[in-house]
Amino acid sequence: MSAPAERIFSILVGFAHLDHAPAIPQVTNWTTLEDGCQFTVAGMITCSMRLTEQCPFSHLVYEISSDKGISAKATFHIEEAGGARQVSIEADADAPIFLQPMIKKPLEQAMNKGLEKLKEMTERI
Repeated sequence: MSAPAERIFSILVGFAHLDHAPAIPQVTNWTTLEDGCQFTVAGMITCSMRLTEQCPFSHLVYEISSDKGISAKATFHIEEAGGARQVSIEADADAPIFLQPMIKKPLEQAMNKGLEKLKEMTERI
């Protein structure tokens, strides 16, 4: 991404406080809460997301809990890469073993779509 790390970081920090859902097809029913947001994924699971850790312009961590007893952590890393910024997401989900195959692909798709939207948002301004 060509945007400065500060811009990328500010978008990621404010992500849970957007007043509308990001344009990710699997995400619906987006609601902003005082300390995060709540949303539904693929019409099957309702999640709450809260920012729990941040290191300015470098990384931040969102904790995600759900109504199905599944929890996850999404860590965003912002790194310099040859004059540009590279953003990566590391996800760690705590789900029953039998649900993991059903969760993995939609989670990967949502994360990739989220990175695409992040890039669009950073390049708009």
